Amino acid sequence: MHIGLCSPQWPPSGAANGIVSYVSAVRGHLVAQGHAVSVISDGRLFGSDGLDRPLLPEPREPSWFARAARKTDRWHGGLPEVGRMVAAQVLAARRIAEIDIVEMEESFGWCGIVQRRTGIPVVTRLHGPHVLKPPRQRTLAERFVDSRRCAAEARALRSISSLTAPTHATMDATRNRYGIAPDPLHRIIPNPISLPPEAQRWSLADCDRNHILMVGRFDFWKGADTMLTAFARLLALRPEARLTVVGPDTGLETAPGRVTHFEDYVRANLPPEARARIDFTGILPPARIAVLRRQAYVTVVASRWENFPYVLLEGLGAASPMVSTDWAGSDEIIADGTSGLLTPLGEPEPLAQRIDWLMANPDQACRIAAEGHRRCRERFSVEAVGAELLRHYEATLERAKPQ
Repeated sequence: MHIGLCSPQWPPSGAANGIVSYVSAVRGHLVAQGHAVSVISDGRLFGSDGLDRPLLPEPREPSWFARAARKTDRWHGGLPEVGRMVAAQVLAARRIAEIDIVEMEESFGWCGIVQRRTGIPVVTRLHGPHVLKPPRQRTLAERFVDSRRCAAEARALRSISSLTAPTHATMDATRNRYGIAPDPLHRIIPNPISLPPEAQRWSLADCDRNHILMVGRFDFWKGADTMLTAFARLLALRPEARLTVVGPDTGLETAPGRVTHFEDYVRANLPPEARARIDFTGILPPARIAVLRRQAYVTVVASRWENFPYVLLEGLGAASPMVSTDWAGSDEIIADGTSGLLTPLGEPEPLAQRIDWLMANPDQACRIAAEGHRRCRERFSVEAVGAELLRHYEATLERAKPQ
């Protein structure tokens, strides 16, 4: 089988993106199983043979009409011009690599455009439908664009028969919100992860018991403000605690259309003693994050909304004690109190209390870490998930055969 995987970025080194992490894990396993895999990303084809090829001729300077069309396109929400370009790239990739099946995300409804224009069987992966994001303050223009994007995704997903989601929460909510009828080719397949060797896993003996780690963008969705406020409150109980925050600073939305960046936010909202014990690193390579995860006593996911985040899987896979907010589907990954701790969305006080309890109970932290790793190995390792994914590809191809 020759599988095409669409990715927003490639190669994966340095990409702070869950879809890229997913494509990287899936690609490695499928290649190891003897399948050909081509990654289609940003106008290029990255083959199993290691070659990197352009898919379309270099574009000429766009005309004034094309520039105007692109500006208008942004107001469609679904960016149909970009979707048509993605479809053209998939067709070009198939001429080079004889791809049998394509897997891609649902964003902007491009999956529907690719399926219509190429005729290639498309598996759509629900990495985070826009309609499922919790409500927040938005400008009128932003709400209009959001509604058009949701409409484009709804049209596409209603036309796609082969649909996968990492959790029941995501699949059920998407079908309910978009009015999609159930289908045998709608399947729950968790995001897979390659587990690190034992020497690269967390242990109580090697960590700093005062060190807390958060990996995620500094923005509203990743709950950076929740984590920072919780840390300031934790310091009243544990003045020796320190926090490392890793990720890009895309700005935290404090009002519709207004964002505040890390330094300004911390200066305005945290006392000096808290600011002095926070290290904001920006983006780091995965190898450096893995080291920090082993050095920290606990890793926190403070997000207001997630789908199936790799930052959580990576922590579980490394046998790190994990604390996460309880976004929809989190309980399908973590069993609260057994393989990790869950805490309410956007509430700093309970988050501070759960971290404090974990720091006060190292034996329990070790037990939770070990159970989290076992659960990750049995349910989410690439070995456990890969065979299920291949069966889904085969079922999709079988249905696509002429009757």
